[in-house]
Amino acid sequence: MPASSQAGQPIAKGERLFLANYFPWYDADGWDGCNLCDQPQQAYGSDDPAAIRRHVQQALDVELDGFTSQWLATGDRTDDNFAQLLEQSRGTGFRSTIVFSRHMLPDGHSQATIVEALRYVMTTYASHANFLNVHGQPVIFFTDVYRVPVQAGQSPQDAWNSIRSQVDPNRTALWIAEGLDASYLAVFDGLYVHKITHAAYPNDYAKSSRWASQVRAWAQRSGQPRIWVATISPGWDDTRAGCQPDLRVPTQPHCRDREDGAFYRATFATALASLPDWIWVHSFNEWVECSHIEPSAAYGDLYMQLTREFVQQFKNP
Repeated sequence: MPASSQAGQPIAKGERLFLANYFPWYDADGWDGCNLCDQPQQAYGSDDPAAIRRHVQQALDVELDGFTSQWLATGDRTDDNFAQLLEQSRGTGFRSTIVFSRHMLPDGHSQATIVEALRYVMTTYASHANFLNVHGQPVIFFTDVYRVPVQAGQSPQDAWNSIRSQVDPNRTALWIAEGLDASYLAVFDGLYVHKITHAAYPNDYAKSSRWASQVRAWAQRSGQPRIWVATISPGWDDTRAGCQPDLRVPTQPHCRDREDGAFYRATFATALASLPDWIWVHSFNEWVECSHIEPSAAYGDLYMQLTREFVQQFKNP
């Protein structure tokens, strides 16, 4: 995966991945929750293997390559359901990974706990045929990397470097960090942006090429290849989210209208213009932030059909 010699070219050569963010923690009887903006066409509990299998098939039908599944801790619901996601994908080309979030939990706020959890993920899942890998390297996504516990005198980057030196000292995996701070690329192999529309910057997605250039500039300076993962989203509405506690850092509630698919198209166009190595949909089924593309009561399968169109355009430039 050699670094590009030109800042305007993708860094990673070969596979052009199109992934979607997946949330495995819904209750079958919770679809009338005060924090939800819409409902799936077919209600489900995230622990139901049949529901997971249906989601895999729906994703395959629109030619997605895999999910990035939210993962909190060893042995909890998100862990069990990730194992089930891999099993329900068996026999297909659908490959998924986790979005590592163990460092965000109050009882997980130590580097030793994070090291233990990441070793578990690598040992338990990385060799599964349906775990996402690129050129033989397992891929792991990370969120809110700045929230990692630090020891005296450490920066968050130092903390992650210490963690990675214990978990993956030979850099056999690909670690993808959320955020815009290119200094994290000294530890991580790529960057993506979770939220591309904000109350103060509703069209923040338009900065995609600027964000990509930061990744490529770092790769050129260092001589080390890094991956730019561009984010697309159909819309956003977390104005109901405050009625229940969650793990997110509090931000100003925000609603970005979907404009009957026009916003999704706009985010894809700017993502494509940034010449991404991979594209990441936020999200397949985030019903609290109302960024879902999963078929729903309000939107039918419009956003699934648009996703198929985008995947085909990205894979066949």
